[in-house]
Amino acid sequence: MKARYGQWALVTGATSGIGRALARQLASQGLSIVAVARTATALEALAAELAAAHSVEVRVLGVDISTREGIARLVEGVSDLEIGVLVPCAAIESSGYFVDAPAETHGRLLEMDCYGPMALAHHFGGAMAQRGRGAILLVSSLSGWMVQPYMAHYGAAKAYILALGEALHYEMADKGVHVSVLSPGPTDTPMAANTGIDFASMGMAVMQPEAVARAGLAALGRRAHAIPGLRNKVMVWMMTRLVPRWAAGRMFRWMMSRALGIAR
Repeated sequence: MKARYGQWALVTGATSGIGRALARQLASQGLSIVAVARTATALEALAAELAAAHSVEVRVLGVDISTREGIARLVEGVSDLEIGVLVPCAAIESSGYFVDAPAETHGRLLEMDCYGPMALAHHFGGAMAQRGRGAILLVSSLSGWMVQPYMAHYGAAKAYILALGEALHYEMADKGVHVSVLSPGPTDTPMAANTGIDFASMGMAVMQPEAVARAGLAALGRRAHAIPGLRNKVMVWMMTRLVPRWAAGRMFRWMMSRALGIAR
C-alpha cells in the first residue's frame, strides 16, 4: 500500500473504534500516520503504540472537524505532507424522533458527517489527482442503504457519503485515485454503545472494529464499496432488491422502535 499510494495516511476519528483500527492496520503496512481527533492528548498513547510497533512516523492533530475552522486547521497542519491515503472516519450519530433534537444538533451532525468528509476528499483528492495516485476510503453505514426511521438524519447523512463515494470511485479512476466506501453495520465501538440501541433485538450481529477495518482497506483499488459481514450483506440485498421501499420503511420503524424502547 505504501508503494502504491505514498508514505502518509490521514485518519480522522483515530482515538477509538473503526478509526483506531484503520490507523493500526495502515501503520502495520508501513504507512506513517496523521491521527486526528478533537484533543491531541487522547491520541498520544496511539501514537506511541504505532511508532513502537511499526517504526513509523506519527503526527497527532487535535482539531474539531465538526467546524469549518477545524477543517481549515487540519489542512494547514499537514500542508508539508503528501497525503497518499485519506480516511475521514470521524462521525456523530443521532437516534430518536427527528423533531425532538434541536436544529443545532442536526447542523453539527451535517457538518461532521457530510461537509467534513466532502471537504477533505475535495482538498486531498485534488492533490492526489495531480500526482496521479492516491486512495480515499469514505465511511458510510448500513443506515445509508435503507430507510431508517428514528435515525433519519444519520441515515440521510450516510446516504450522501455512499452516493458521493460510489460516484467518485468511477470518476477518480481516470486520475489514478482509488475511492471506496465502507458501510459497517453494528460495530463494537463507543459511538454505537452510546446510541442505546439493542442490536440483538433487531437480529443483527455486532462486529469488531478490526474486521470492519480490514474489509474497508481490502476494497481500495478493487470495489466501489465494502459491506463487512455476511449478515450485513444479506440485509442490504433484502432491503434494496427484495423488499419494496415502503415495506422496508415500515419494517425498520418497528425494529427501531423496539431497539430504542419507543412506545408506539
